[in-house]
Amino acid sequence: MPRDPRPARLCRLAPLCVVLVSLRVPAFEMEMGAVTAQDTFTTPAWTTVTFIRPFSLRPVVAVLPTNDGGDPATIRIRNVTTAGFELLQVEAAATDGPHVAMPTAYVAVEPGDHLLPDGSRVAALEHSTTSFANRLLSTTWDTVFFPTPFTGTPAVLAQIQTMANESQNPPATSSAPFMDVGVRSVGTASLQVTLERAESTAGSVTAAERVGIVAITNGANLSFTDTLGNNIVLQGLLTATNVQGWDNGCFVNSYPAPFSATPLSVASANTRSGNNGGWVRRCSQGSASIGLTIDEDTDTDSERAHIAEAAGVVAASAAFHATFAPDLLVSKNYNLLSDPYNGASNPKNIPSADGEYVIGIANRGSASPDTDTLVITDDLPAQVRLCVTASCQAGGPVVLDTSASPVPPGVTIGTVAYSNDGGSSYTYVPIPDADGFDSAVDAVQVTMDGALAPIAPGGSPSFELVLAVRIN
Repeated sequence: MPRDPRPARLCRLAPLCVVLVSLRVPAFEMEMGAVTAQDTFTTPAWTTVTFIRPFSLRPVVAVLPTNDGGDPATIRIRNVTTAGFELLQVEAAATDGPHVAMPTAYVAVEPGDHLLPDGSRVAALEHSTTSFANRLLSTTWDTVFFPTPFTGTPAVLAQIQTMANESQNPPATSSAPFMDVGVRSVGTASLQVTLERAESTAGSVTAAERVGIVAITNGANLSFTDTLGNNIVLQGLLTATNVQGWDNGCFVNSYPAPFSATPLSVASANTRSGNNGGWVRRCSQGSASIGLTIDEDTDTDSERAHIAEAAGVVAASAAFHATFAPDLLVSKNYNLLSDPYNGASNPKNIPSADGEYVIGIANRGSASPDTDTLVITDDLPAQVRLCVTASCQAGGPVVLDTSASPVPPGVTIGTVAYSNDGGSSYTYVPIPDADGFDSAVDAVQVTMDGALAPIAPGGSPSFELVLAVRIN
């Protein structure tokens, strides 16, 4: 028979009902939006982008340059804040500087290691560097580690967040040093990055630039409701190694699943097999696929052919701002099981009666707590002593029950710690009596392993912790 799911205030033995619970449940914010980098022939200025909603922390931002305009060009950003950023199409030294408009998209992710509602992961981080790659000068790479390893090779976006070394005045002039981000050796735990200078030698790198990196599970395909109440589909894709150069054509890769309409998309090169360097530009888009090409500068030669590279792509069905946060429903019940005189038949709350506390946790939110961060703390009343061995509760002393969860909750019991000082510390080592109970324990702390799954079509993932007690 399932246990009574009512909250703690309804438990039958009011004096023994104790309000729960201490939980650590980090959330994170993410946004994608459409933006047009304005035509700098007619409006020679940076384009200001205001986020749909302000972030709590300064996010990592990435933008995708398009094939609008025939000159080699990429998009640089600057002044990233919690409220927005500025962007500009920049050209290398062999060109004049101004550029036609680029209708494109951006993604912004709060820094950290995060779980998405389908269990996919997204990591956002920054790395400051002066390392650069240039065929005519030198090439140096930095190894950057993800906060937590992925289970497979992720799709990566990379974007310089600053303009620390700019010596010219774009868009009135070309950019020097002309730079993007080079990425290679993407693995489950790390990648290598460099400031991509391709074959453009104008300018120099003397100050560190802040490189933003966003990595997402390859093949991620999830839906969620954003802060505005819109249903959003989000996907991540690591393409095949088939994206060749501007002179070679436009190279199409399919999304993990078709969208209902053309999505917003952001992409970056995830390899650097061509020693000329280069960067990704979008050249076509549709509901089922995206076309990309690798562009090169023309500072030393006019050819823009390039051998095949792989690219990372993040795409969303529409603009959104989402706060991926757990929404935990916590309950606590007391069940009286038996007493020494009546047994289990109409038992009474008398000395030496046995009962159990049932702590219920359900996640109604669109995200999981970060892995291994769900910590449940419960104070015990002076009227009871806690079972601290398996001799007084089968499977104990704390039993995990997931039988009522409509979907697998994704957690197991990690560690159980005890306090004898009202929860000030959890270093007490229990001393069980002959029946396995310890009256000195006045608080218990359970740390769960894994990540409690987010709400699913089948319902809210949940679990119960059962603690056996005996009345003094």
